[in-house]
Amino acid sequence: MDTRLLRTTLTVNALATAASGVTLGLGAVPLAPVFGLPAPLPLAVFGAALVGFAFYVWRVRREPVDLAQARAVFVMDVAYVIASVGLIVGWPQALSSLGRVGVALMADVVAVFAFFEFVGLRRASRGSVRAHA
Repeated sequence: MDTRLLRTTLTVNALATAASGVTLGLGAVPLAPVFGLPAPLPLAVFGAALVGFAFYVWRVRREPVDLAQARAVFVMDVAYVIASVGLIVGWPQALSSLGRVGVALMADVVAVFAFFEFVGLRRASRGSVRAHA
């Protein structure tokens, strides 16, 4: 089972997500008005949630990679992208213009993670099917 691409993608995902979470959590007070939020609490909570997710992704990337848990990360990443688009399109007044750009950029990065997770899962699944044949 070839999990190199999947493990690398999950590693980068975990590190980038942790960095984003720490940045949003610790920078919630100055960033809230930039994002158009009335208070820093939503950013602080979101940052903490990202750090928690990053720990989960970090655990999933360890050998041997549990493909079911890796699929769960993929599904959550896709859901994040869909929710981000829904927020920007369905509730544009919730954020400032810069806040909407920030959400869109984060969703773009997560979509790239999801793409490589999908490819990595396919490669790993093909390898495990061949190993069992």
